[in-house]
Amino acid sequence: MKKNAQVNGQLDWDTYAVLLEIAEGQNIKPSTLVGKIITDFVQIYHYKIQRGDITLSKPIIKKIFDTIDPKKKQEIIDFTSDFIISEIRVQEGKPTYEIFLKHAMKWNKGRFQFNRIRQGESDLIVSKHSLCKMWSEIQCKIYAKCFEMVGETVLGMDYDSDDYYSIEIARHS
Repeated sequence: MKKNAQVNGQLDWDTYAVLLEIAEGQNIKPSTLVGKIITDFVQIYHYKIQRGDITLSKPIIKKIFDTIDPKKKQEIIDFTSDFIISEIRVQEGKPTYEIFLKHAMKWNKGRFQFNRIRQGESDLIVSKHSLCKMWSEIQCKIYAKCFEMVGETVLGMDYDSDDYYSIEIARHS
């Protein structure tokens, strides 16, 4: 028989409320759900973080992006940014700058460096990824369009690099 260990921890109330909602939806105890979450992380995600997700590893992403037909870039940018904003709308209601930025920071956490640098009347969003120029351009333009879709003014973009891209956004508040 397999022995179980007990783990104690703390969650903020908002996260705990979501945990309870999920546990109730699955008709299990919150402690059982926490055990599943930890087990999944250790058995699956730990290996992705340590070794990289094989199906979406940098060499594969780089190869895919290097083969994109330049005439299809805008179609990819438009579809992806529209999809992102519609999904945020479903999850959170009216998307705002802070809501979109929160999601973008969360999506990029642990995979790429993705930072917001406040500078005077604008924010500079910088992503360091070390993939390829096509990735820089497409990702930069997707995020820039998303910022525009939530009512922000994009002052400039820099994506002419294999390693990073940046977007400067005027702060309206």
